[in-house]
Amino acid sequence: MPSFFQRLFDFSFKEFVTPSIIKFLYTVLLIIIGLGTVAYIVIAFTQSFTNGVITLIISPLIALLWVIMARVYLEVVMVLFRILGLLQGIADAKGVEAPPAPPSM
Repeated sequence: MPSFFQRLFDFSFKEFVTPSIIKFLYTVLLIIIGLGTVAYIVIAFTQSFTNGVITLIISPLIALLWVIMARVYLEVVMVLFRILGLLQGIADAKGVEAPPAPPSM
């Protein structure tokens, strides 16, 4: 099995990097959403107390929606990779060879 950097710089795209970094990407997205929410709340409180209180109530709900959307998106990406793996297994079992990748431009 190729190393992470070998897969990262594989220009034939036979080995995929995304499945190995998906947990890291989700963690980064959670951190960005959390920091963005806190920053938005702080900015709202600097404008006025009323804006701050309203933002304190609403922004966690919006952040939750962002977390849900990020999770669903990343799960869809992983499902596509699992489908690819299953299709490759079926092709291998039937002795079918995958067509070559289209030439790069």
